[in-house]
Amino acid sequence: MENTPNPTKLAILIDAENVVAGHADLIFAQAEAMGEIAAKEIYGTAAALTAWVAPVLKYAIHPNLTIRASKGKNSSDIALVIGAMDLLQAGMETIVIASSDSDFSALSVRLRNAGVNVVGMGTEKSNALWRTACSSFIVLDHPAPAPKPQSAPPAEAAAPAAAESAPEPARKATSARRQARPATTTHKERMSIIQQFIEKRLDQSGGRLQVDPLFSGLNKLPEYKTDRQGSGRKPLNYLSSTFAEVFQFVRSADGKTWVSRVGTDPLPAGVEPAGEGVAEESEVAEAEEAAVEVEEIAVEPEEIAVEPEEAVEAIPAEEDAAEDTEESAEDARPALAQRLIDGGMDAGVAERIAPLFERNVNLRAAYNEIRKIYGNSEGRAYYHQAKAVIDAAR
Repeated sequence: MENTPNPTKLAILIDAENVVAGHADLIFAQAEAMGEIAAKEIYGTAAALTAWVAPVLKYAIHPNLTIRASKGKNSSDIALVIGAMDLLQAGMETIVIASSDSDFSALSVRLRNAGVNVVGMGTEKSNALWRTACSSFIVLDHPAPAPKPQSAPPAEAAAPAAAESAPEPARKATSARRQARPATTTHKERMSIIQQFIEKRLDQSGGRLQVDPLFSGLNKLPEYKTDRQGSGRKPLNYLSSTFAEVFQFVRSADGKTWVSRVGTDPLPAGVEPAGEGVAEESEVAEAEEAAVEVEEIAVEPEEIAVEPEEAVEAIPAEEDAAEDTEESAEDARPALAQRLIDGGMDAGVAERIAPLFERNVNLRAAYNEIRKIYGNSEGRAYYHQAKAVIDAAR
């Protein structure tokens, strides 16, 4: 790390979508050693800023909420650039940019050319372009774990005599169970812990990894098990709906699903996307997160307009009889359920919806039945996932 000047005033700009909240203490400790902090700004979507609630309150950071008009747009990055240029016009001497995103390299060069001292802060994964574009660069260590409440349940404190009277083996077993019990946390706290876990795995895997090894680790995380079970969703649907603003889930041509940060290349070099149905579940999650009825305006041309579930039975299959003639039950090959499972679908769902494709005259009828079972959003996601498998086998 290079030595930096000690200016009278400096500003901190944090990319909440690229730096985890566990780095907050280190960021501010380093910045306070440089001089007086005159401005503290953080930029991100609602999901990204939610994970930063505790540091925002602790350090009085000003949050800048950004809303993406469509998937993949870097609205937060643009907002941060605008904020940096405003600080340049205000005569700020030093600007700290906390991010590992090399997209800010051009911004850093522009600020330096104007005489501003730019201090970059990012993880070890930050590439050489971003590091050298800054006046100096500070590598952020591994983030600190999120704090957990330590208070014991009142019932345990109220009965010390009973514990003392228990035999020694029984007391040890009770103690082990209490230690294994996850600490009570709120939904927001659990989201922060889960997001940090995924962020760490992505950093260790070069920015993207398959969901199978990710779930192997998540299933050992008490906060994930509690939050996912409470949502009532399947694992992939839960992640794609809860963290739609932070992570993207894309299926490759070989049927494997990959996770990466929103705005980054979703698949490794040389890996082809699956084509139709790619990231269907992520798109469904975005619709579920929105406060408006996105489903009624985001229906694909081959589908009927999505109506409330109680109106599903009123959709006549004969409207598109000519179009659906070729999409007959003959398209469903033997052992369709196994092919759906091989394509990444939950076994229980695959075994339940495979017969719907095999016994219905056309795919639209199967689509309507799936929506009756799982609802508009999840039903549409399962339909497209199954249809992609059927189309690939043709």
